[in-house]
Amino acid sequence: MTNYENKADKILTKTAETVTKLDDTLAKMEETDSKVKHFIEQEKAIHDIKKIIHEGKKLDKLTNKEIDNDITIAEITVEEQAKAVDKIDTEFTKLDDTLAKLTDDNDHKVKSYLEQKKAIHEVKKILHQVNKLEKISD
Repeated sequence: MTNYENKADKILTKTAETVTKLDDTLAKMEETDSKVKHFIEQEKAIHDIKKIIHEGKKLDKLTNKEIDNDITIAEITVEEQAKAVDKIDTEFTKLDDTLAKLTDDNDHKVKSYLEQKKAIHEVKKILHQVNKLEKISD
């Protein structure tokens, strides 16, 4: 495995672990009616994933010469992993843009919560596509 593969794989694995941890935390909190606690946990997970992606963006500096051409078809290729990292980054960029457009009315927190939930669901789908998350739960 090349250095490039290791970094992409590590980013996706850490992201999957963060999403799984969020799911576990939210499952434990299922009995509570407080969506504020859910909102806070989502915000923490999103922050952690953004940090993982940001630190991993050093992938862009690597050249294609570092990519091995002998990867089997059954494996997720380096290019697919790199694209998945970019897709996750794009999802959170879109989330930031959407949250910036929300007005500061009474429904702001609810709308933020729902938008975050959508973004996390999209990240789960991306992770599932590259075999980093076994099942997509909501």
